[in-house]
Amino acid sequence: MTHDEATLRRAAEAGDTAAMLALAGLLGQDAEYQEPGEETAEALEARAWIERAAEAGDAEGMYIIAVMLISAGDMEEAEPWLRRAADAGHTDAMDELGSLHYHFDDIAQARHWYERAAALGNKSAAANLRALPKG
Repeated sequence: MTHDEATLRRAAEAGDTAAMLALAGLLGQDAEYQEPGEETAEALEARAWIERAAEAGDAEGMYIIAVMLISAGDMEEAEPWLRRAADAGHTDAMDELGSLHYHFDDIAQARHWYERAAALGNKSAAANLRALPKG
């Protein structure tokens, strides 16, 4: 265990959500892209730290969990995590939530989330908003 890892681990165990996410990043850079059943012990621990941060109310952790669920094809499970992150002001989550609604043909909700994120400066959401059908 490196000095950085030990320091992050102590802070994460004390409840520091930023340290939880940093430790997760240190442990498993590719954790969100591994197929179920193929995760390394480090990737599983990384995911556990991300989940712990999300459950503690960290918007970035919520967003990461949602992206992992979307990557696994579980969009319905991702939606509440995206909504919680978006409600906490996470503009990438707002943009992704807009995309999720667009995927399900709910253009009004897609527009709502793209507008909200774009108003806060999210360039991807602004581009997605411009690409929506008029109406």
